[in-house]
Amino acid sequence: MKQIMIITVLCSVVSMGLFAQNEGTPIANTQSPIANSQSPIAKDKYTFGDFFDALDLPTVLGVGVTPNGIEGATFNSAMRLGWRHHKNYGTFVYITYDTHSNEYKDLKVNGTNFRSGEVWYNEIGMSVGYRLPLVKDIKAFYENPYFHPWDFFVSVQPGVSIATVKYAEPYASTATNDIATEPEYQMTNFDHTVPTLRFSAGVEWFIFSNFAVFAEAAYTQHLLPTIIEQAAIEKGDIKHPSGPITLSVGLSLFFN
Repeated sequence: MKQIMIITVLCSVVSMGLFAQNEGTPIANTQSPIANSQSPIAKDKYTFGDFFDALDLPTVLGVGVTPNGIEGATFNSAMRLGWRHHKNYGTFVYITYDTHSNEYKDLKVNGTNFRSGEVWYNEIGMSVGYRLPLVKDIKAFYENPYFHPWDFFVSVQPGVSIATVKYAEPYASTATNDIATEPEYQMTNFDHTVPTLRFSAGVEWFIFSNFAVFAEAAYTQHLLPTIIEQAAIEKGDIKHPSGPITLSVGLSLFFN
């Protein structure tokens, strides 16, 4: 998990470095037709360069809470790779990797012999969504698009959530000169995977034409109970699986 956090920090540093190389290019007149990357220039075909220019690398940090109360609050970090039909409006797709941990208390969880402990979640998904431009006249905008700094987006993301808990497995008992030694244990992982469906909405602000920040609220529904939810259902604390609510902020860097 330390490696994951290091990768997240490095990607953020690289993003800011690339941003710094282009910070001398402010957003052009937001009420004028696009003159550069989004101008309606006819092309014979969609090239690999066009696809590459449509990619962005969002880095996301946030906090999550579980409304049913069976797990504690958590800190989230996520990496994404996205593709946008247009930079700040229209359809978009991205794949995401999210990692976080939660604490649970007094539950008999399958796969671990700790009644209270920590569970790590690694979540992978693919999101599909749409961005709406926040402009005065949206009809006129779609007739003649221009660069604008603000947009609102919604998305839905099917995926999987992999929960990992620890199991303390004792070594075989050893003795020296008929004197028993202290018991020793080794830690092993137990993984459990469930399908998920995540719904999110947020706003995005382009500070520069190739750099944006955004805020996002999301709810993740577990389609099947996680191992923590299974234990809580058996105990009678909850009746059905649900999922966390996450509030996040992030930055997006574009290659072009």
